[in-house]
Formats: sequence, C-alpha cells, structure tokens
Amino acid sequence: MKKSIFVTGTDTGVGKTIVTYVLGVLLQNKGLDVGVMKPVQCGGHDAAWLKDQLDLQDSLQTINPYFAKEPLSPHLAFQREHRSINFQKIISHHTHLKQEHDILLVEGAGGLMVPLQKNYLVADLIKDMNCEVIIVSRLGLGTINHTLLTIEHARAKGLKILGVIFNETKRQPQGIPEKTNPNAIKEFGKVSILGTVPYFSKWDRGSVVENCLSKIDMKRILKGYEK
Repeated sequence: MKKSIFVTGTDTGVGKTIVTYVLGVLLQNKGLDVGVMKPVQCGGHDAAWLKDQLDLQDSLQTINPYFAKEPLSPHLAFQREHRSINFQKIISHHTHLKQEHDILLVEGAGGLMVPLQKNYLVADLIKDMNCEVIIVSRLGLGTINHTLLTIEHARAKGLKILGVIFNETKRQPQGIPEKTNPNAIKEFGKVSILGTVPYFSKWDRGSVVENCLSKIDMKRILKGYEK
C-alpha cells in the first residue's frame, strides 16, 4: 500500500520544508520513489526548492497547484488576488502524484487551523486527501502547549498521526526544556516521537544522510507501506 504523508507544523516557520526535504532524502536513500506536493503556497519558493533538491520530474504546477504572491494566510492572500481555490483540483493532483510515486510527502501551509477559505481549514484538506500526519515542532520552551494543541485538534478531526519530529532551527546549547520536552509530549500527547532533525548548515544529500539517518525513526514512518 502506498503512503501519503502530510507534514504540518505547530506554527509557521517551524521548519516544515526542511523536514520534508530531509524525509525525502532519507526515503530516496532507501531506494524509494518519492514525490512531494505543496498544495497551497503563499510567497517564497518552497515547492520549487523541494522539486530541485530532490530532483523530481513532476511539473511545478502539479506539485504546487495554487500559489499566491503575498506571504499571508491563504484565505487572505487569494482573496486579495481575487482568486479562489478549487479543492477538487488539489485532490485530483494529489491522487495523480500518489499513483506516480511510492511515497508522497505533502507539505502544508502553517498549521492545522490555518484557513484556506471560509469554513475550510488545512485540517479539512488533510482529511479530504486521507493523509497520515507528521507534526513538526520546535524543541524549546512553549512547544509542549503548541504541540499538544495540534495533536488534540488532529485527533478531533479524525486524522491519523504518525508522530512528531522536532526541528532544531538554531545552533545553540540544549537546556532543560530542549532535553525534556520530547518525552513530555510523548507522555501527555500519547504520541510517537519520530526523532529530531539537528541543526546543520550544509544541505547536500550526503550531509542529510550523515546527520539525520540515525536520528529519525524511518521504520515507524514506513509502517504499513508495501512496495
């Protein structure tokens, strides 16, 4: 059975694109055909960067069917461009990409509660696409609250959570919060901790494998996958 994994975050700027890239490299390193999708993007070049770095042949328009120029919440960014999002089109692109690849990584916009249009949130799109969910979190102080709220809302929506990946967004010594937060989230959230992407400055494939392979639980991520 093929897998479609939605990479969401506790908030904007937590490092979803980097974690998606790291997962893509590690999965390709296992010999799997990996695809990515960024259904909705507002500003930036995340989709194009992922396509380039993972050497994907899918068109950018398929990977990222909806792009708005301003870095705003999608509901506002597209409203300001006098455009609307056709979610059936997104689901169609998702179905196509899922069929073309062994594993499809779908990167969200912000977190689960980000509105895409009136009365339709990122969490609604995940449910409609029937994706499993990986939550990207920060390690530092405050992450327990943000992560547990994300877990609670995902479960309330009936989403299947694969687990939480922590992302070190800065090079700094780890204090007590950074050392203890993952276990606290595991205990209180009753969720699997899939590992931590450490901070490192070289984003070539070799560095990703060297720095991350032993730190991410790929066996759990691939549970239920059949090639």
